[in-house]
Amino acid sequence: MIASTANTRWSLVQEAKGDTPQARAALRELCEIYYTPVHHQMRRWLRSEDEARDTTHAFFAHLLAGASLHAADEVKGRFRSYLFGAARHFWLQRQRSEFADMRGGRSDPVALDDAGAVPDARLAPDAEFDRAWACALLKHTLDQLEAEMQVNGRGEAFVVLKPWLAGDATHGDTRAAARQLNLSETAVRVHVSRLRKRLRGILEQALADTLAPGADAQQELRELMAALR
Repeated sequence: MIASTANTRWSLVQEAKGDTPQARAALRELCEIYYTPVHHQMRRWLRSEDEARDTTHAFFAHLLAGASLHAADEVKGRFRSYLFGAARHFWLQRQRSEFADMRGGRSDPVALDDAGAVPDARLAPDAEFDRAWACALLKHTLDQLEAEMQVNGRGEAFVVLKPWLAGDATHGDTRAAARQLNLSETAVRVHVSRLRKRLRGILEQALADTLAPGADAQQELRELMAALR
């Protein structure tokens, strides 16, 4: 995964700005992480699910086709704040273009990195966007941890223990998990503790990869947990 490279803090965004196979892979990863939050927001701005889905697809196709991320400035801090503003700008441009076409005129969408996008990029994401972002990022990190476990030959253990990581397990499930894994209940609790620690590490790295240098990743983590609540 691109997010696990040695570079940290804003590295994924910076990597995605280039025109190399690595940059395109980084951009695809960013799109994968942020697709659901953007779609949730489009659904709030548009009249129907079909419109929201089509506009979300168009927005990410625009990015993947080579639309620049140069307006994503690390000095401004969070990439999610930039992307929220960029998505809003893209939606507004499409609305204006459609309105102009209805009136018989023409209106060409402005590129995301044009000066007109800057005020939008400064907007703070709202609570719904943040919650969707938090859920998508948690899923992304769970998938990454699962991939690690599978590489290490522990994929079955991950499947059994995943409910504790996703918050779906209850206290009484420990005994059943111990039987499935042929371990003691104490060993299961130790494994769960280690997995939680590793998951937190992956999550912190994923957050750091889209923050400006010197930004408080712990604060970002607290906001992510608050959004999930």
